[in-house]
Amino acid sequence: MGSGGSESSSGSTGPGFVGSPGCGAPPTLRDGEHTFALDGYDRRYVLRLPENYDPDQAWPLIFALHGNGGNTGYWDAVGGERDIRTAFGQEAIIVIPEAINNAWRDYGAEPETWPMFMDLELAYFDTILDAVSNDLCIHPEHVFSMGFSGGGSYSGVLGCRRDYVRAIAVGGSVIYFDEEDCVETPAAWITIGDGELTEGREAFRDFFRDLAGCQPESTPAEPEGCVAYEGCGLDTPVTFCGHPGDHVWPSIGTDATRAFFRQFYLAD
Repeated sequence: MGSGGSESSSGSTGPGFVGSPGCGAPPTLRDGEHTFALDGYDRRYVLRLPENYDPDQAWPLIFALHGNGGNTGYWDAVGGERDIRTAFGQEAIIVIPEAINNAWRDYGAEPETWPMFMDLELAYFDTILDAVSNDLCIHPEHVFSMGFSGGGSYSGVLGCRRDYVRAIAVGGSVIYFDEEDCVETPAAWITIGDGELTEGREAFRDFFRDLAGCQPESTPAEPEGCVAYEGCGLDTPVTFCGHPGDHVWPSIGTDATRAFFRQFYLAD
């Protein structure tokens, strides 16, 4: 489990850098739960600020999405293998959203309703990003989405359909979007358990690999069980990590996600 270290976000505040509108101002958004109404639904999310938040420094923003049937508690805990609050506690702003009816795709609903809910959720994320960017100091090029199961699948929607998502890190995911609607190319870290390696999850992995211009060939990567695909665009690396479990967030997941995202926000 990552400790978060002593390093803070390296988001640039030098000459020529333009941060979000909230840079330089005391924040009014507080750590904890936030609610608002949108499109006829009562929405909520949990905000976790870095322990050393400074409004004069531009911070990465990480969306962390629960699986279908879950809630914000999936990622909003300290201790254990999903402890992103500790891993990113000194270097990123975390937003833990909650899906309509707790499902990013409601498999009990009629499939013809799924695209409508995809769009409602996109508006939800746009609204959160606007609110957070206007109140806090966000680095606009360092916005990420991570998630497990349905939350990973919807991170794929965000990565494909929103230009503000720099990279995704997902586990146990399938394609939720129409491929012709995919207009953006995020970098991607993808994990699939040996016991859940279905065609649908392989198709998700291969889609993002191919989207980034990668080749099927790969080289070993860290940690053990991971490979980095060859030939990817310089800004869109894709890493795949197998793990021996079934449909679970693996023990390597949080630290590997942190390492994958860090290559972007510590490089600037």
